Amino acid sequence: MNYKETINKGLKRGYEVTIKSEEFNSGVNQKTEEVRKTIKVDGFRPGKVPASIVSQKHGDSIKAEVLNKLINDNVFNIVQEKKFRPIAQPKVDLKEKKKESEDTIFTFEIELFPEIELVNFEKLNIDAYKVKIKDKEVDQRVELIAKNQKSFKDQPDEYKAKKEDSVRLDYEGTIDGKNFDGGKAEEQTIVIGSGQYLKDLEDGLIGLKAGDTKKIPVKFPDNYQAEDLKGANAIFECKIRKIGSPEETKIDDAFAKSVGTENLKDLKTKVKDQMQKEYDDLTKNISKKNLFDILEKEHKFEMPEGLIETEFNNLQQGHLTSQNPSSDDHKKEIKDQKLSSSSEKKFKDEAAKRIQLGLVLQEVGRLNNIQVTQDEMNKALYEYAMNFRGQEQKVIEYYKNNQDAMTQLQAPIYESKILDFILEKVKLKSTDIDVDSFIKIYNGGNTEKSSSDKKKTVKKKAVKKTSTKKKATKK
Repeated sequence: MNYKETINKGLKRGYEVTIKSEEFNSGVNQKTEEVRKTIKVDGFRPGKVPASIVSQKHGDSIKAEVLNKLINDNVFNIVQEKKFRPIAQPKVDLKEKKKESEDTIFTFEIELFPEIELVNFEKLNIDAYKVKIKDKEVDQRVELIAKNQKSFKDQPDEYKAKKEDSVRLDYEGTIDGKNFDGGKAEEQTIVIGSGQYLKDLEDGLIGLKAGDTKKIPVKFPDNYQAEDLKGANAIFECKIRKIGSPEETKIDDAFAKSVGTENLKDLKTKVKDQMQKEYDDLTKNISKKNLFDILEKEHKFEMPEGLIETEFNNLQQGHLTSQNPSSDDHKKEIKDQKLSSSSEKKFKDEAAKRIQLGLVLQEVGRLNNIQVTQDEMNKALYEYAMNFRGQEQKVIEYYKNNQDAMTQLQAPIYESKILDFILEKVKLKSTDIDVDSFIKIYNGGNTEKSSSDKKKTVKKKAVKKTSTKKKATKK
């Protein structure tokens, strides 16, 4: 190999490599001979096509393939010789030749994995929590389930629909007199005020009774998911079949059986178990956040500037292309396609923290041979595919045939396994806590600190319960 070092600064290394014309030409001739043996050309027997014709037809592609292989081989050999651990793919720049007969010269730059001295995890102390769930909180969750399982009592035909009533109807929507996908349904049930359908449609049903027909004008929102319906004005012709009024659900053994449990006691037991799992997951998140703070504090090393810049650019792009701006300042940044000075600083700091933590976790995984098994990948893939009802097999096939997608699916599993490994090593000081106190801690209020870092606080979004909204003509 003929090369010289051009950059040696921090974690960056750069080299200029010369590929002799004799080596390049030899590679081209060898590749041409390989192609000549398999190519088919009219008028010549297989393997008897002259090299000149092969060069005429495929010369450029052969040269490109040979050059690419020589560059990759040289970069690989230099990295191996220097015993480098590159942190990302090298940046290669091919210098232009004035004459075809000249040697080929290219440069490449790489950034190296920093030297990281890991802290002794067994000496770390981290506060942990165990949420104790009271009977009243289980009762509240059961009441919520009952509320979501609301039943409706059919009303006489002369009864007029009001908010929170259910309306069974047929409808057909048109835009400029033409039908559109998802705009027609029969025996459909809409609960007025539920927000599951377009607001204009739900509000237009108020005051109607069984047997009525009505044309309801509906404007689709500008941010509607179907591109061709955004901001459109439609007319929904509705025929009312039956009106029902909500009935209070009695919480008893019969109700418990209706939701798939043996009796009310069994329902409460299962609800409590589910709640405990939910809070155990949330408390683990706090332990992880405290661990992140400690890992950031305890590990100081030279940071790869290129990797930080890439992460910053990703954060910046996500912020400037967001469909849901969080403030007026954010809206202005999107409009101008430029970050404010405060946002720029925030994202640069965030990028550095993410890269620092990622490198520490990667080093822990490497030194302890932590890997994601095929069974773990399959389980994660099937669980993810279940979010796409009716499309599960397509999702699974897409991921199995897309290595980049599988890598993205693997990353959080790998990180979680590393964090679990560390949490098994540290000293967890567990404190029993009630639900209300935990929610305050989780949301950042009255936050307790890790015993190894009293300056850090846990800041998380509020714990919220969400409900599933329907799609298509529905909202």
